[in-house]
Amino acid sequence: MTLSRSMITNDDTALLVLKDLILAGRDAEQGYQLAADRVKLPELVQLFEGYALQRRKFLLELEERVRTLRGAPPAGSTASGSLHRGWMGLKAALETAEAHALLAECERGEAFSAKAYAAALSEVDVDTQTRQLIQHQYEQVQAAHDRVRQLRESATYAHQ
Repeated sequence: MTLSRSMITNDDTALLVLKDLILAGRDAEQGYQLAADRVKLPELVQLFEGYALQRRKFLLELEERVRTLRGAPPAGSTASGSLHRGWMGLKAALETAEAHALLAECERGEAFSAKAYAAALSEVDVDTQTRQLIQHQYEQVQAAHDRVRQLRESATYAHQ
């Protein structure tokens, strides 16, 4: 049975939005962990591992919200376990493990994550608690994007 727009409840809309964010969040978590595993500079290992951990926390919060709304979080990972969407370019950067290339691809992946959160926030039929959770996470995603961009643009990582 296909649901018409009039048959979709606010909870249904929130569940769809949350599930999309969970999939995007898994990409980000995996992307940051792969970058942390490959980069050679200790300060970037720490940064990327911190962001991977942050995304894991986000995923747990999103999954808990899905359960609260009587839904089931999507199982498994995206694209048969491989990164996709905004994080695909990271695979090429991983081959060189150059700091600047990894930062550039993490920045691009974060831009995708920020777009996913912005799209979620633009959805009007989402309950207040879900919107607050999304807004809080969006602000942290945007801060991570800005920090990664700042590092990528810095002279410190221009030739590494």
